Amino acid sequence: MLGAAAVLPALPGEPGIPCLLRTLTGIPCPLCGMTTSVEATVHLHLGQALSANPGGVAAVVVALLLLLLRPARIRIPAALPFVALTTIWIFELHRFSTL
Repeated sequence: MLGAAAVLPALPGEPGIPCLLRTLTGIPCPLCGMTTSVEATVHLHLGQALSANPGGVAAVVVALLLLLLRPARIRIPAALPFVALTTIWIFELHRFSTL
């Protein structure tokens, strides 16, 4: 993910595919803007990354921690992914004026 985000701006054309949920319904998914956010975070454009999707910044931080710390076992609360996705989705619904 980190390597792809680093070279994405060098690719010709417009990389990526549109969000299927948003294309069909007009409602953004929780991951809308994630590619833009991860790319901006890797290039240290944190304002742009946070405005695209704050989850991208978190994903890069987690990826770096996993690469650097290499924990043998990671234990996270079962509700954490649900809470994180719900929070990001509320942000996306607000960002696209759907709420």
